[in-house]
This record gives sequence, C-alpha cells and structure tokens, in this order.
Amino acid sequence: MRIAGVRVGAPSVVLLVQILEDAGFPDTATTLTNAMNVQAVEPALTVQDHEAMLAALGTYCPTGLARLRRELLEQDRWRRRTAL
Repeated sequence: MRIAGVRVGAPSVVLLVQILEDAGFPDTATTLTNAMNVQAVEPALTVQDHEAMLAALGTYCPTGLARLRRELLEQDRWRRRTAL
C-alpha cells in the first residue's frame, strides 16, 4: 500500500493502525483497515488523516514507519508554506 506516496508493507500498516487507535485516531485507523481489506493500492486519505498519522507517529515511530513520518512532515511543511 502507498500512503502519502510511500510504499508501506502490510505488517507496517497493521502496526500503524494500532498506533493510530492507541493515540485516539480511530477514524483514520478504520480508513486504513478498510483499505487493507479491499487491497487498495493507495487509499484516499484526507489532510486530517495525514495530520492524525503525523501526530500519532510523533509520539511513537517505529523504524519501519520512519520514512512515512518523514514524508508526512515534508508534506505538512509544504502545505503550510503554500498556504501563506
């Protein structure tokens, strides 16, 4: 699955779902779970989903999700720069 343009393997997506649930972002966790169930290549995620993942990974980011976190940070910085 691709999230924010980054290839994330199924075990890492499962871990991300658990991290999101533990951090209090059940909607984003459900979106990713549903995407895995239908074997979506690149699920439709909102800016709020990206922010939820960034917040959750800011608290605890395993090595397998570090690249995703870096990309989410870069996209967030870009959004903030272009919003000015």
